[in-house]
Amino acid sequence: MEAFDDTFIPPGLRDVWAGPHHCPRCIWPYLQPVTSVDQAHWLCSSCGHCWHLEHGRLRPVDPVMCHGCAARSKCDCIHLLQAEFPRFAAGIASDDTLT
Repeated sequence: MEAFDDTFIPPGLRDVWAGPHHCPRCIWPYLQPVTSVDQAHWLCSSCGHCWHLEHGRLRPVDPVMCHGCAARSKCDCIHLLQAEFPRFAAGIASDDTLT
């Protein structure tokens, strides 16, 4: 935990401040507040990524380190993370090369 983690935003103003922001990844204008065990997150219903407030800015939540929330299972978040990496299929012959 950082020394100044979310100390510049009073807890009562956190929901009001973060409400009008859009998703930094897909520019979706509606972020849904979800609560994790350790902190409040903002879930984008368009791209499925979660964000948290850190020093007044929205930062991505690491799905591996997240404790999960009631909005989605942690497995769905990890599958979303896996989809961001390219898949390589070295050594697999396609049907076109066999004929």
